[in-house]
Amino acid sequence: MVGLPFPNSNTAEWRAKLEHVEKVARDSYCGVSLDQSSFSLSETAARNAFAKAAGREFYENACMRAVNQSIGRAIRHREDYAVIALLDRRYSTDKIASKLPKWIQNGLVRGPVDKVFGEVMAITGRFFRAKNAL
Repeated sequence: MVGLPFPNSNTAEWRAKLEHVEKVARDSYCGVSLDQSSFSLSETAARNAFAKAAGREFYENACMRAVNQSIGRAIRHREDYAVIALLDRRYSTDKIASKLPKWIQNGLVRGPVDKVFGEVMAITGRFFRAKNAL
């Protein structure tokens, strides 16, 4: 998997989705659904920040859903195995890695984000040799 497959957020469909998520988050901030004019400036800013964070989370989750579906195409059942290379520096962050399913997180082999191709191939070879030895 090269990169993170974020959808194009500039399409009308995605702008509408993100606006809706942000509106729902803004309206449900602290469980209160009131007119914004009744809040102080700092409260309004906090609600807007909360709404933007909810929109970013929704957008990131859509991306990670596509990653997880792609991985699921390579590994079809419990006894199946594959090497899946996640080629993007962002996969090494806890925020992104935590959005992978637990069974993938448990098999994740992390290393320096600047591994050279030969190192990746050596790790891949060891993985398949270990599977063939079973």
